[in-house]
Amino acid sequence: MNATIVDVLIENIKTDQSLLAQTEREIETAKENKRNVVDRLKDYRRDVTVLLKYADDEQRKRIEELGFDFSESERGLNPVAALVLDIIMKAEDNQLTNEQLYEAYVRTFKKKEDAFNYTEFNIKCRSLFNTQRLLRKKGADPKSSRDDIISLNGRVLSKEDDKSIPKQTDVKTLSQTDKKPAHAKG
Repeated sequence: MNATIVDVLIENIKTDQSLLAQTEREIETAKENKRNVVDRLKDYRRDVTVLLKYADDEQRKRIEELGFDFSESERGLNPVAALVLDIIMKAEDNQLTNEQLYEAYVRTFKKKEDAFNYTEFNIKCRSLFNTQRLLRKKGADPKSSRDDIISLNGRVLSKEDDKSIPKQTDVKTLSQTDKKPAHAKG
């Protein structure tokens, strides 16, 4: 059987089309694998953000060597979370219901339409709970978050309290039992 140049060309096209389809399947599989790994890394970043306070200096160093940077400037709050933290710090007893907090957030806008809706607002505030800057006490209705009590974890220092806290250079002279973190309750 004599194959003409056209027959060879047709066979080459068929072979390459088959190879292309196989390569595209492999690429899709690789993309899916990459997505899974990226998602796991994002989960690890969230886990590290929450658990970093329990890490000693050596563990922090090892985490930073893995490419995680958790300096305060890098972990800046999103604009909604920053605004919410400011609102709760100015609230009486540093606590509000979630609905009061949302309403106070909405009042900061000239047009209500510029504010995020209630669900998006709560998503934007999640970092405040994950980092334990704010605490949530479940309200009477377990199906609704609107009557949950949102409070600051710790207390806002008055100017008088601020004067009574030793300067950074004085902290070294305090014993471990004398130190009381500014963010602790009480």
